[in-house]
Amino acid sequence: MKKRYTIMIFDESRLGEVKTRKISLSAIKFVMMLVALYAVVSFTGFFFLTSLYSERHDMLVFKRENEKLKEKIEGYAMQLEEIEKKIASVDELEYKVRNLATYANGPVPQKQLAIGGKEVDIIQDLSAVSERKEKEFFEELNENLVTLGLELEKRTASLSELSDFLEEHRLIMSSTPSIWPTKGWISSSFGYRISPFTGRRVFHEGLDIANKIGTPIRSAAKGVVIFSGRKAGYGNVITIDHGFGYVTRYAHCNKLFMKEGDNVEKGQVIAEVGNTGRSTGPHLHYEVLVNGVQVNPMKFIIGETDLSVAAQ
Repeated sequence: MKKRYTIMIFDESRLGEVKTRKISLSAIKFVMMLVALYAVVSFTGFFFLTSLYSERHDMLVFKRENEKLKEKIEGYAMQLEEIEKKIASVDELEYKVRNLATYANGPVPQKQLAIGGKEVDIIQDLSAVSERKEKEFFEELNENLVTLGLELEKRTASLSELSDFLEEHRLIMSSTPSIWPTKGWISSSFGYRISPFTGRRVFHEGLDIANKIGTPIRSAAKGVVIFSGRKAGYGNVITIDHGFGYVTRYAHCNKLFMKEGDNVEKGQVIAEVGNTGRSTGPHLHYEVLVNGVQVNPMKFIIGETDLSVAAQ
């Protein structure tokens, strides 16, 4: 026989009337199970919601940290892009300097200019962020980027100064009358000689190079023609101003190929050997003037030649 329990209910509103209700033990157990189940479900739900909230919070924090990290990386990427532009500019300047150095002093070995300092592999280091302290990593990266930028600034300034120097040197070299103006043999040197016209000892202000009529005459340096025409004693003559105080004169020409105001390059054909003016035979009378004073052209001519002295 199943046990049954009686529940007495007192109703105070009805003068202490007592009501009784009988309930079985199984019903009581069922109710207790429902209460226990409710408690378990409530606790489980609360724990799940708490965990979900915590995970969501952690995800938001992680997302914000990722955004900050992304911003830092983008900032360093921009710095790297600027450094790459500077490196390209330095490389271009270095190429220019090498060409100038080659022009001034002959071929130079193709090697990198001396550089040094600590190197940073950005890709490799960024991949190691998770394995290192973020603050330490970015401090070191920033320090190296700043150092690299300063080194590039110094290298750029140094190369710029060298480029300016070599450019000026190149202009001086191209404006210096350093090549033979024509082929032939030296029939009269610079300095004192016996005049073939008067028989007296006179000072010869140039260099006479004899050859047949029509032999090409070349400009001894880069410059501008300041006179082209006929002049007493010189016959057909061309005078070129090379800058830096240098002027050259080419006299007794047969034909003149340049006119006043023309720009000429070093080695460019400007006239032909002739026998015009006060001359005893076809030759080029070649003068070099420095700041208006005739000097010995042989002091400027570079390189050996097959010219020989035929007469003094």
